[in-house]
Amino acid sequence: MKQFIILLCCSLMVHSLHSQNCKVLMKGINKTYTGDCKKGKANGTGTAKGEDLYIGFFKKGYPEGKGIYTWKNGDSFEGYFKKGKKAGQGKMIYKTATLKDSIVTGFWKNDVYAGIYENPYKKLNNSPNVTGLRFTKTDDNIKRVRLYVREDNTLIRNPQINVVAHHGLYQELRAQSDFVELTNVTFPLKLRATYGREFIEIEIFESGNWDVRVTIENIKGLE
Repeated sequence: MKQFIILLCCSLMVHSLHSQNCKVLMKGINKTYTGDCKKGKANGTGTAKGEDLYIGFFKKGYPEGKGIYTWKNGDSFEGYFKKGKKAGQGKMIYKTATLKDSIVTGFWKNDVYAGIYENPYKKLNNSPNVTGLRFTKTDDNIKRVRLYVREDNTLIRNPQINVVAHHGLYQELRAQSDFVELTNVTFPLKLRATYGREFIEIEIFESGNWDVRVTIENIKGLE
């Protein structure tokens, strides 16, 4: 038992000395480091301190993977990092003077908050002749969806589009000169839109004013 304790203590001392020679390349947490190391840089799990504190995974000297970063003012982020930047799903907690903190959850890309959803829309399915599908959002306050059809490089006037909502609601389906419009939409909206023998199945998670442009190219043998 004594031999095991001695060996354990020696191992911890070696690990501590090894960590001291291990660099963290991110300013703010590069004063002290304890944890896994590879080729002189923090790599694996560890704890880095400076003005701020980070506990989690590292790669080549930077926070990468899941971890918790706490700033000197008390703000913190728990989630995923890539080369020291917030990247992926996470939770940002802003410390306030009141008892209630401000919490933002969702997804980050290159250190910038992207929204509640990783992608605000998704293509679920489409018929073979549908070769393109483009989503554009122009306003957060207007809740509607407009569907356009371009067939063989020609924008279809007065497109005859049928819509079935599988999830979510809309007040009215209006036929316009260049599109059909779903008004007062309740998001998330999952729908199937049919134009002749062609169809798309999509889901839009984030509320707003959406243009969905469908491109159809009639392929020989699939008419």
